[in-house]
Amino acid sequence: MKFLLSSLLLPVSVQAFSATHGAHRSIRTDLRAETNEVIETVVEGVDDVESKLELETNFVEKEEASVDEMQNIKAMHSSPAEYEEVTFKCDKNTQFWKDYNMDGNYQEADFLNDVATVSSNFISKGSDAVGYWARHNARSGYFLGNAVLGTISSSLHERLRNAEQENNFASAFSAKVIAGMLSEVALSYEQDYERIEQGKYKKPYDMYTQNRQNNPFYFGQQTSRFISEAIGTIARRNRGTEDDKRTWLTDNPSTELYPDYYKTAFHYQTDGWMSQDSANVYETSTETLFLGRQDAMQRTALVPLVEFANEMKDIGRPLKILEVACGTGRFMTFARDNLPLDTEFTAVDLSPFYLDKARDNDKNWRNIRKGSESSDTKIAPATFIQAKAEDLPFEDEEYDAVICMYLYHEIPREIRAKASAEMARVTKKGGKVILTDSYQLGDRPGMNPFMKNFEKMNEPHYVDFIEDFLPLHFEKEGLVPDAKIFCSRTKTLSFTKPE
Repeated sequence: MKFLLSSLLLPVSVQAFSATHGAHRSIRTDLRAETNEVIETVVEGVDDVESKLELETNFVEKEEASVDEMQNIKAMHSSPAEYEEVTFKCDKNTQFWKDYNMDGNYQEADFLNDVATVSSNFISKGSDAVGYWARHNARSGYFLGNAVLGTISSSLHERLRNAEQENNFASAFSAKVIAGMLSEVALSYEQDYERIEQGKYKKPYDMYTQNRQNNPFYFGQQTSRFISEAIGTIARRNRGTEDDKRTWLTDNPSTELYPDYYKTAFHYQTDGWMSQDSANVYETSTETLFLGRQDAMQRTALVPLVEFANEMKDIGRPLKILEVACGTGRFMTFARDNLPLDTEFTAVDLSPFYLDKARDNDKNWRNIRKGSESSDTKIAPATFIQAKAEDLPFEDEEYDAVICMYLYHEIPREIRAKASAEMARVTKKGGKVILTDSYQLGDRPGMNPFMKNFEKMNEPHYVDFIEDFLPLHFEKEGLVPDAKIFCSRTKTLSFTKPE
């Protein structure tokens, strides 16, 4: 019944375009009264077979009209980014990254000049900005060191096993590529700090406190884990065989908990999502890939979340927040640090190993935060639940806001649609849905020719993802687009569920 009622609540979206001004506005037809009549009929039961058939026919016709409208929208826009530009309120960085090296003519010196300019800007802002810059430079230096060690170790391993070197993934990182990455790192940090200055969210809690990330033993342990993982990951990537994509879960038919799309070694990482070793090294691996800017990119999701929390501060009860596909819980700790301490936070993921790592990160954050609070301050742990995004085990309208980080590029389009419907269903009226994921076609036109290459990292749904108009999945469920925030290779889209 829950599914039936939620599926009947699909309002029709009609998009109108102004040929004169090139403007775009969304006009939504209010079908609530008619839909409520259908729901009442379903609940009370209809004895008249002809009436039932008429109701079903009307609903199918509305669904078909909605599908046709979505197709018309896609036909009128050349890329997902173009549609988002006229549908969302885009922050200034959306245009900045669209223009960045658009023609692809940047040389190594141009990238390094960007780094020097950003450094000068930080220095001119004073001690607080310099402190941020210094801490984050040290952070990127650590991950750059990991990248160098991992590359050297991988190359030695490939030579020892007499593997062909011409297709070695590690060899793709030329001086120009590294300079470009450093440029994006510096610009990401500059934009992150600007949002902090503007009060959109707090400084990252673990960059300004004594904690395990400052411990040399922790650094050494994570580097050791990363080098071991890099050797295996790059070797599997270089071979690229079907066996290299398999995990111990691939051929296990004993449970329906894990769908087929989940049973692969994403990124060619050890065991995919299904081992503690994978969970323990994941954050270090991704931050090494992005030379430390992963946190700054995903903090874009804090902008609409913190703004929403401020709007809800007088509701007289704790906020209820849900994160779908929480992974290791890294973003969760930033979210909790920026939300009221009495917020009831629930985190969902399909991997029990990543949920365990998320619990560990939550505990670490609570220990750090308690150090800055009064001795009698109580901070309850988050709630962790193993579940699929497309089948959330929660009641309708249970959460004030729902967050989803970096999930959609790893699931098929039909699952994106189901997950969007589920997130819309469990969000309260007036609440927010916040989606953060990889950039897509049109977001950075200069990168369009290269985006599909990421599929080679065993991302089987990535090519389809970069072409998918993500907002339409949510608009179909009645959500209204709000804001788009962009940083380097990541974008955040926020939606409101109408009252």
